[in-house]
Parts: sequence; structure tokens; C-alpha cells
Amino acid sequence: MKQDDRKSETERLLHLILANIDDLIAVLDLDGRRLYNSPSYDALFGARERMRGTDSFGEIHPEDKDMVRMVFEETVRTGVGKRIVYRFKMPDGTIRFIESQGNVIRDAEGKSDKVIVVGRDITERRRAEEEQFRLYSAVEQTVESIVITDLSANILYVNPAFERITGYTKAEVVGQNTRILRSGAQMDDFYKGMWATLLRGEVWTGQIVNKRKDGTMFQEEMVISPVRDSTGTVVNYVAVKRDVTRERKIEDQLRQTQKMESLRQLAGGMAHDFNNIVNVILGAFALLKPRVATDEMLAKYIELGEAAVKRGVDVARRLATFAQIDSAQQIPLSVGTLIRDVQEALKSSIERTMKIETDIGPDVPLTQANQGQLYQSLLTLCLNARDAMVIARVPEGVIRITAGASDGRVVHAMFPEATARKYVTITVSDNGIGMTEEMRQRIFEPFITTEAPEGGHGLGLAMVYGVVTGHRGFISVETEVGRGTKFTVHLPAVHIETGESEAGPPVEASGGSETILIVEDEEALLLLLQEVLRGKGYTVLAASDGVQGLEIYAQHRDEIDAVITDMGLPRQSGYDMFVKIRELNPVAKVILASGYLNPALKSKLFVAGAKAFIPKPFQTGDVLRKLREVLDLQP
Repeated sequence: MKQDDRKSETERLLHLILANIDDLIAVLDLDGRRLYNSPSYDALFGARERMRGTDSFGEIHPEDKDMVRMVFEETVRTGVGKRIVYRFKMPDGTIRFIESQGNVIRDAEGKSDKVIVVGRDITERRRAEEEQFRLYSAVEQTVESIVITDLSANILYVNPAFERITGYTKAEVVGQNTRILRSGAQMDDFYKGMWATLLRGEVWTGQIVNKRKDGTMFQEEMVISPVRDSTGTVVNYVAVKRDVTRERKIEDQLRQTQKMESLRQLAGGMAHDFNNIVNVILGAFALLKPRVATDEMLAKYIELGEAAVKRGVDVARRLATFAQIDSAQQIPLSVGTLIRDVQEALKSSIERTMKIETDIGPDVPLTQANQGQLYQSLLTLCLNARDAMVIARVPEGVIRITAGASDGRVVHAMFPEATARKYVTITVSDNGIGMTEEMRQRIFEPFITTEAPEGGHGLGLAMVYGVVTGHRGFISVETEVGRGTKFTVHLPAVHIETGESEAGPPVEASGGSETILIVEDEEALLLLLQEVLRGKGYTVLAASDGVQGLEIYAQHRDEIDAVITDMGLPRQSGYDMFVKIRELNPVAKVILASGYLNPALKSKLFVAGAKAFIPKPFQTGDVLRKLREVLDLQP
């Protein structure tokens, strides 16, 4: 083949190669003007002839132009090319990313003559990289824990959220099996069901209790999805997990609150009925006592009956406390002093092998509390602790009582309904038998006990719950079988700037000549009150329900000086009757009596004009004194 033919064949092959490659090839003079563009270059811009002889920097993005020009000049000067990435601004306004490198073409004498630039449109690759980076950033920054494993559940990747939640670093878990998180809270059947779903190529969704590096448990909502390759074969699993430990705790607290509210309503109703029964017995004894004073045997029987009734009164008060209906006064109180009193009381109640430890922090603030209720609550917690250690046969039992101050924000994080700025925190802990999770969930229900069948404190812990919540406080329990139990009580702290006032002496029980309307649905109690008031000189009108009471008041309102009414009346409630009586006579003197009256409703009634409240069960002397006080009030 002749030399000219060989040259022609080479040029033909060169043109064929240039026409079929995707790389962008341009030949520029030393000033950067275009001498040649490959077909791919022209195809990108769609303007072959127009671009011949033009400035090659013209289509470069303004922000990249100086950088490209500087690299071009450096290549011409040094003869060494540099790979760079820059942007082209296309005729239609879109942006393309180009990766290229220039090299000097020398003439026969070795001088720089031209520059050949070989580039590639990497726009799609760049977009894919940016998308991958965004995806990676999202995975790295999400609050959900993300784990990627192989088909055997060996960990290939975890994100920072996983590290934060579990306490493990990425280096510690990559290559490990996910079994390192197992807590033992789930049985083998749980995991068999999970793997059966995954092996079918389906998505598994559920909740699981796992274990952190430090051994503490946490609860997660988890979605595990199979990851498939281009052929549809499952090659990995990815788990997206959310720590719901705090949410579940709040939900448990809400369920407990709702459950206890229902129980309090039941206890309140029981207290109401029980108080009516006790009141009849107390009144009957009061009437009998002076009539049998000369008969020692009958007087003794009455004393025994009164003693039994007093025990019944105590049960009613405990029911009322649990139902948050106790109206006993709350005063500023030092829990440190109270704890020391409880410690003294315990010394005679616990075995010699047990110790009582106290730790009262410095500057523990006061709390507004009923001293008797709080004392009894702490004593109950301590006695439960003693019993737990007796059952466990602990060789050296320790009851530990602590008191300190907690920031309101810390308490709010545990109990979202907490609003006080500062709380007094009291703990009672033991190293006794502990409780199961099932028992912990029910611990504050009435008549639930962790003890042997013959043991238990009945309303004990339910009363404690009622007292604490009645003081706008919160109580929680931490326990583990064989490791002991700790109760934590948070009570709002108070800052006292004024001194306490002393109450005056009680008004003596006396009678009068006024007309009194009594509205009471308990027949025996109604008859008893009529006899007592008539015996003191009063004129008595009686009704057994709210409708009848309102009718009598409407007929005799100019004669009636005061009304004594129970709140739990049939046909029409005591509240509705009270409101209508006040409509008939805005200055009517109404005394309310009830064994169950919600504090909020009680406050509402007093604002509406009620003159006094008598809690059931009551002594007849209490009724006479309160009635006289109200009658003597100025209109």
C-alpha cells in the first residue's frame, strides 16, 4: 500500500473513531480559540459551524471561567495538563458538568503549538453522586437508627443514631451479629416469626425490647426490609428503628392514670355509701348513750360498737384519701423532719437484722402537704420494703430513704403533666424480693399485694398513690426480681414568705328556734338528723330527694332559715337543687354534706354561694356546730 493510501486510511479511521466516541475532543490554539471539535462536542451544543474559531471559554459558567482559564494558561506555560471539573452553560440555559484535561501539541521544533482537550460529560454521574450524598447525609443525620446487614444478620453498616441510642460505636458492631442487642425479653418464637417473614421476602414490622451496651433495656419500633439487586434477588436487609422507650413510658403512665381515675370514682362512690351507713350507726349510739348511762353492760356494748365504727370511719377516710376527696389541711412541711419521724417509728417495727439509712440533701425545700397523710404514705412504703426483704430472706436488709430537690424540667421530662419549677424528691428503696413487670404495672391498684396470701396492706399502695397525686405530685417505681425495689415521689416545692395562722376554738354545739330543711336520701340518717335537730329546738322540714327538696323550699322559702343537703341525691342531684335554690333566693344559706365530693366541684359550689361543707361520716355535734355558725352569719 502506498504511503498516501496509508495516510488516507489512517485519516479515515481517525474520523471514524472520533465520530463514534462519547468523549468530547477539542483542539485549541494557544489563545484558547477552537480549531476543531469532535462530532460528540458539536452534538452536545448542536452548533458545529458556529463554534469554529470561537472562544472556548465563552460557554463556561461565569463562576468557573477564571479557574479554567488559569489552568489552560498553566498548561500552555508548563506543558503539563491538569484534570479539572467545571460547568458549561448550554444554549437553552441548562447546566452540564464537564470533566476534562488539556495537553500541549508541539510542532516539529518541539514548541507548544496547540492544545488538545479531552473531556467527558459527567452531568448524570454528578447528579447520581449528589443524590447518593444527599441520601447518605439523610441516613447519617436522621434520628432513627438504621442498620444494614447481610443475609445472616451480620452488621455491615450503622448510622450515628444507632451509636447514640445503643452506646456501641460503628467499629464495635460492624462484623458482629445483631444478636449482641438481644435483651432476653423476647422468646425464641418471636425471632422465628420475624425470620419467617423476612425469608419470604416480605417486610417485617414490630416492636422489640433490646439491650444497650451498658446493659439497660430500651424499646424500639422497627421496620426490616429486604434489599434486592437488579435481578430481584435479596442481598441485604435494612432495619429502620425508632427508640420509643419514653413514649411507651408516657403511655403506661396515661393508662395508669386513667385506670386509677376509674378506681378513684369507684372508691368515692363506696365512701359515700359507707359514710351514710356509719353516720346512722354513730347517730344511733349518740342517742342511746344518755339513755343507758346507768346500765354498765349496755354502756359497755355501746363503747364496743363505737370502737368498731371508728375503725369503719378510718376505712372511709382512707377510701376518701384514695379518691382525692379528703379536705384535710395542707401546710408547708419539711420532709426531712418527717423522714426522721418515720425512721423513729420504724425502729420498733423492723427486724434487728435490717438497717435504716437516710440521706437528706442540703437545702431541701418545703412542700405543701398534709402531714398525717404524707407520714402514713412514707411509713407504708417503708413497711412494704420491710416485708419484701422478709419474704426474700435477705441476710442484711437495708431500707434507704433519701430526700433532695429536683429541677422541674427534669421531672417534666419524666411526667409531661408536671408544671412546678422545683420538686421535692423522696425515694424509698430496699434490697428485697423485687417485682415482675406484670406486678409493677398493677402495683397501685387497691388490694394488690406482692406478699404471701396472708400478707398485704389492702389499700396501702393505692392510698399512697392517691395521697401523692392529691398533692399534685408523681410517683414511680423501679424494680427487678431479686434485686429490690425503689419508689420515687416528686412533690411540688413551695417558697414560704408568710407565717402560719392559728385557728380559733371550735364553736360549741348549741340549738336554736330556726326552721331547717334537711334533704337526705338515706332514710335512717334523715330520721336521725330530724330527731337530733328537733331535740335542740329547731323546726325541721325533710325531703328524701332533690325534686322534693326543691318543692318544699319553693313552698316555704320565707320560713326556711337554712338547708342541709346531701350531694348524692336521687331524681335531682344536690348540686342542681342547690343552684335552683340560689335562683329562688340568692342569699339562701345552704350547707353541703357528702362522703364523696370532688375538690374542683367543692370549690365551684363555694364560689356559687355554699356556706359550709360537712364531710361524712360526721358526729351530730359537728352538724350542730356548723349549723349554728352558718345561721349566725350575716345575710
